[in-house]
Amino acid sequence: MRHELKILPEHFIPVLDGVKLAELRKNDRNFQVGDILTLYEWNGEYTGDACEREIIHVADVGSYLPGYVLLSMRDANETNNLPSE
Repeated sequence: MRHELKILPEHFIPVLDGVKLAELRKNDRNFQVGDILTLYEWNGEYTGDACEREIIHVADVGSYLPGYVLLSMRDANETNNLPSE
């Protein structure tokens, strides 16, 4: 499933640079491993910049923040370098 989300510049730039690998989000979309996040930079209006990330882990943090999950992610265009059998 694909999710289109707004993200503030102070969070978007580190995601784009590959240093921010997790995103805390309200789980109002039933996020799942393998889903694609299309993150649109938003500073009160769309800037025109976006990136795609694949969810690789969903951590339920509901005991700390009810209704929220921590999404671990990687570049959706990154190839998985698994050894061939």
